[in-house]
Amino acid sequence: MTLEEKKLQVVEDFSMYDEWLDKYEYLIEQGKNLEPFPEESKTEDKLIKGCQSRVWLDCEMKDGKLWFKADSDAIITKGIISLLIDVYSGRTPQEIANDDFAFLDQIGLKENLSPTRAGGLASMVETIKAKAAEAAAEPKAEAEAEAEVLSAADVKELAPLYENVVLALKQVYDPEIPVNIYDLGLIYEININKEHRAYIKMTFTAPNCPMADMVISEAKTSVEDVPGITGCDIDLVFEPAWSQDMMTDEAKVTLGFDVDLDDSQA
Repeated sequence: MTLEEKKLQVVEDFSMYDEWLDKYEYLIEQGKNLEPFPEESKTEDKLIKGCQSRVWLDCEMKDGKLWFKADSDAIITKGIISLLIDVYSGRTPQEIANDDFAFLDQIGLKENLSPTRAGGLASMVETIKAKAAEAAAEPKAEAEAEAEVLSAADVKELAPLYENVVLALKQVYDPEIPVNIYDLGLIYEININKEHRAYIKMTFTAPNCPMADMVISEAKTSVEDVPGITGCDIDLVFEPAWSQDMMTDEAKVTLGFDVDLDDSQA
């Protein structure tokens, strides 16, 4: 289920209840679904600052996605953090960092909480987004650090790998456009470090692409299937914004755009 579909499901679930007392009961039940949080992990550094109740949050990166664990000593707060984890755990850091969390307004959660609880909710959201932004920056920083130490011989040795990675990316298609993601101009950058791990910066034609998870997963799998590649991390960005000018001439011809062949062959 995509992030957008999950948020829509939460809005629909809350819409089944007319009274906020019933919605509070729903939140309390949500809190009961939290995975056990080890007592020894309830340390000061995992406490979310700004919450009236104590809320612990921990996370880890696995296969390019961020997974959260949490707990609270108050039942309503426990339900709120459980709701957030249910929506955002297992998403890419870029998805979380770029999301507006607007579904919380749609279900009326902020306006029906006490001022202290509303402040706590804001702190939870800020902390989750901050952890996502931090995790999203790590692959980029690692790729840049590795690129700096590659010698000319390294670059020459990796040239065939780059070519094969490009070919692998050309096997992945946007589900709504009959053009592969490379020729469509969605791939902004490809780096390969000395351990032959690929780091790819890519985008989508629109920030809220409902098929983003599927395309990213397919691209990652396709690249990791390239002989010699030891792994792949994909960084989703929206700066600079995608435009039709980023497409190859082949893509433009496929989609029926005018191409100045004289200029392209110059």
